[in-house]
Amino acid sequence: MFQKINTFLFNRQAHKLASSNERERCFVSYKKAKTVFLLFESDFTEKNAVIRKIVQMLQLDRKKVVAWGFIDKKQITTALLPDFRVLNYEHTDFFKKPHASFFRELERYEFDLVIDLSLHSIMPLEYFTLYANAKCKIGVKKTDTPIYDFIIDLENHQQTLESSEEELDELFLFNQIIFYLKSIQSSD
Repeated sequence: MFQKINTFLFNRQAHKLASSNERERCFVSYKKAKTVFLLFESDFTEKNAVIRKIVQMLQLDRKKVVAWGFIDKKQITTALLPDFRVLNYEHTDFFKKPHASFFRELERYEFDLVIDLSLHSIMPLEYFTLYANAKCKIGVKKTDTPIYDFIIDLENHQQTLESSEEELDELFLFNQIIFYLKSIQSSD
């Protein structure tokens, strides 16, 4: 029941923000992207080796990366750094909306890309996607709420991956997103 209430409140806020805030959406190719806001679901140990590898790959391509993750755990051990942090439900209110201090911090940034690598619907990460000041927002189809500009639908990939030795994880999703960002030619 609480999940339905939280989803209703999020959808209402998303539609309200979409109607009141005319954000200029545009496709940003990988080559033109300079700043990336990476959202992810943290692993239980908070080591996040795959995410750190992805951040390193982006930084090697001279992209400025801010990575924020979320974990469903009472205590976190990762330090809250400006460019890399893992949050938990202590950092949200009753309705799973992150505290206002995170949104104030997010307001200071302007991103070319928001890449949401979470494979499941995680309300705090969806709020960050919704409120991030970005030209292009990319993620997996998890909800009908229009928070992404570019959506990767992995339903067909899941059936294909079941017959191969590859697994559906953040690195696979990241590689799919980068493939499309590099392949699509825009005329802007």
